[in-house]
Amino acid sequence: MNRRTTRRGLAAVSAVVVGSVLLAGCTEDVPQPQAGEPFDGPVLTEEQETKVLSAVSTTVQKADKKLDPAALKSRVTGPALEVRASQLDVAKSRDDSSLVTEIPDESQQLVIPTTSTWPRTSYSITVPTEDLETPRLVAFEQDSARAAYKMWSWVQLLPGVVMPAFADAGIGSEAVASDDDSLAATPADALNQYADVVTLGSEESSFAKGFDLPEEDLAARVQGDAKNVRSTPGFEDADGEFEAKFSARKGDIRSVRTADGGALVMGALDGRTTLTVEEEGEVPPFTETQKALLGDAGLTNELEVEYTDMVALYVPAKDSDEKIRPLGYSHVATAASN
Repeated sequence: MNRRTTRRGLAAVSAVVVGSVLLAGCTEDVPQPQAGEPFDGPVLTEEQETKVLSAVSTTVQKADKKLDPAALKSRVTGPALEVRASQLDVAKSRDDSSLVTEIPDESQQLVIPTTSTWPRTSYSITVPTEDLETPRLVAFEQDSARAAYKMWSWVQLLPGVVMPAFADAGIGSEAVASDDDSLAATPADALNQYADVVTLGSEESSFAKGFDLPEEDLAARVQGDAKNVRSTPGFEDADGEFEAKFSARKGDIRSVRTADGGALVMGALDGRTTLTVEEEGEVPPFTETQKALLGDAGLTNELEVEYTDMVALYVPAKDSDEKIRPLGYSHVATAASN
């Protein structure tokens, strides 16, 4: 899949313990449970998962080469489709695809789901990229028994992150509902709380105490960007105001059980930043992506940027002494207006 130059270079992870799942290739090769028969094993083999990853990668690579978002739809869905389509539109506008995320097509480890119903989600952790950026955690989803698996989400793992352990692929891992209360927080609550931490920062959010926050997670990224904007020369003289708001997207939550009874939770956050200065002032775009998203629109005293952020969290079991840990994220602007 195509390559993206990230905001800061990320070294290869030397201490990443990975566990992940891929998806299923041709649907006719996927084992289907029979009515009246017990079914509690993995729904896919590792070979089938590998075939699916290859099929998705081939589709994405073709779309990347043509810079054609419509070509993604057969194998990309959910927030991944939203973000990737925006990246390709920006690449076409700039005549430069360097900001399109690279997602390697080789997996380190698979986490195979055991669910016998649909939709079903599986996950993969890739190898590091050619530029030695950290691996991607990718989620794939199948809507129905005969539907093709599609890439639903991806995140770039944080440097030095330690992934939770999962059941052996031959045993399979249980899918976890968004309202599962066997965890320190339900997956839905965990994402809502993390969105609050991203919005307010670790010092202001009342939920921050429930998280073990690394130095380079999404909250640090957003708060760092806000600090940079507010410290821009002339910001105060121009009566500058900068606001950021992030919220968890309802329904876009996928979770799988970890070996210790916790859960890997992936979801989407909708983000919006607004920068306003005095009426006679002008706010230019801060990045090449924002510039491309604005297009030919003239400058005004306000700039609003919308983000679709894909995130991954580890949520421990309810009786654990551990805190919720961010594992990775993808922070991509998908719209801008003034």
